[in-house]
Amino acid sequence: MPDMKSTSKSPDVNARIVQIRDRISQVELICSGTLLERTKVCGKPNCRCASDPSAEHGPYYEWRRRERGRLHHRIVNANEAGRIRRAQNDYQRLLGLLETWEEESLAIILGRDRLTRRKHET
Repeated sequence: MPDMKSTSKSPDVNARIVQIRDRISQVELICSGTLLERTKVCGKPNCRCASDPSAEHGPYYEWRRRERGRLHHRIVNANEAGRIRRAQNDYQRLLGLLETWEEESLAIILGRDRLTRRKHET
């Protein structure tokens, strides 16, 4: 791995990258997809759920994700749902850290202390 100090004009950029790498190393589990929490009406006319919306059955958790280009669907229990939710939050945090790392890397490559971000108008 090349020495970042020799390619950067500012030690601040290098320090920010070290902080990003430290934060990434703390991530344990990651996953993508959508986690849905649902309640259901069973359809039995004598059941409480037929007349009282607050008495619906559940919650049931459904996890949908893409794997090798295909959509996968799975029912998970509450414990698994909690772990999936934490892993999804860490996945989003990881993507943000990688984006920041790329920006800091470009600052080093282009010899600047920090890149100026321009807002793209749509």
